[in-house]
Amino acid sequence: MLNQLLKIILAGAIAFGIITYVTGGDYEQVRVAADKAMEQTVANKRKRQAVVAAADNPAPTTDTIVIDVVTKDSRSSPLASTLKMTGATKASRQVDVRAETSGIAALAPRKGQRVRAGDLLCRLEIGNRAARREASVARLQQALTEARAQQNLSEKGFAAANRSSAAKVDAKVLRADIMQIDIEIEQLEIRAPFDGVIEGDTAEIGSLLQMGNTCATIVDPDPLRITGFVPEFRIAELRLGSPANAALVTGERVQGRVVYIAQSADKATRTFEVEIEVPNPGYRLRDEVTAQIEIPLDSYQAHKLPQSALTLNANGDIGVMVAENSEARFRSVKILRDGEEGVWVTGIGNRAQIIVVGQEYVSEGSRLKATPQDGTILGPQS
Repeated sequence: MLNQLLKIILAGAIAFGIITYVTGGDYEQVRVAADKAMEQTVANKRKRQAVVAAADNPAPTTDTIVIDVVTKDSRSSPLASTLKMTGATKASRQVDVRAETSGIAALAPRKGQRVRAGDLLCRLEIGNRAARREASVARLQQALTEARAQQNLSEKGFAAANRSSAAKVDAKVLRADIMQIDIEIEQLEIRAPFDGVIEGDTAEIGSLLQMGNTCATIVDPDPLRITGFVPEFRIAELRLGSPANAALVTGERVQGRVVYIAQSADKATRTFEVEIEVPNPGYRLRDEVTAQIEIPLDSYQAHKLPQSALTLNANGDIGVMVAENSEARFRSVKILRDGEEGVWVTGIGNRAQIIVVGQEYVSEGSRLKATPQDGTILGPQS
């Protein structure tokens, strides 16, 4: 600041000397000329300061960049969200019917045979059980006779009381033995616990069945169950009793309801087991058949867009650019369904002008010159 002041004084002194010389010492003229020189110097300084200030703070330009884009009108429509998975059919019940006693099979079922609850599957030969029972009955009668005699003698004082008690114990043991033989005889007949079909290997006539050996395997295919696995991020969308559809690789299409949702996820796949129950009264549907399962979920208002309309903002959020009042606006979206025909999304209201050409070159607030195209983005939104 001091240097600038000295420069101004020096410039004024030089100008004063030159004016004095030119005017020949007329001091009034000198004073007037000096005042004018000083005013010009100050004016020049102010101009320089204005230029510097303008350079440091440029005035806003009135020229705004306008970007040409193409938009298409999009209106939301109901979308019934569907959970799809691959599964397989499974019989509702499968039981190995086993022998409860040992014996030679005198009757055995055939593989593929349909049975009703209570039907005879296997019958074992009685063996020596009848003779054992007759012997036990004879010994029981003798023990009862002896027990009564000992009781009479004991009451008359001719025998010890403990002898009468021992005879009664022998009678009880023989009764228990007879009951056990009767139970074994009842177990010689092995019957079906429920309606179903005989599957797998069965006992053969003449074969020896030990206790615990399988007489036959019964499969109950009505109702039939279809099992699938749902990813953990979608399991909250399911409800017990929800309707479900399935297409079997054999060509049948069936309908049923969700009857089971696993409480714990598979540790390896992080998926939850889900079972659908479908009626199968004629056993037309078979066990262990691959099926494509579809479970309808809640309906949403959504937009069907081409995949090319999707973009990312600076934070990496997926969404679309829309035109509003000649400006670009970013709208985050949630993808509900993705396929070759396009994507279904929510998050942009019921109606919007989607930028379908030029969305990569605009950002939030960009000025637009939008050229709308006729029709909807992907034709009928079904």
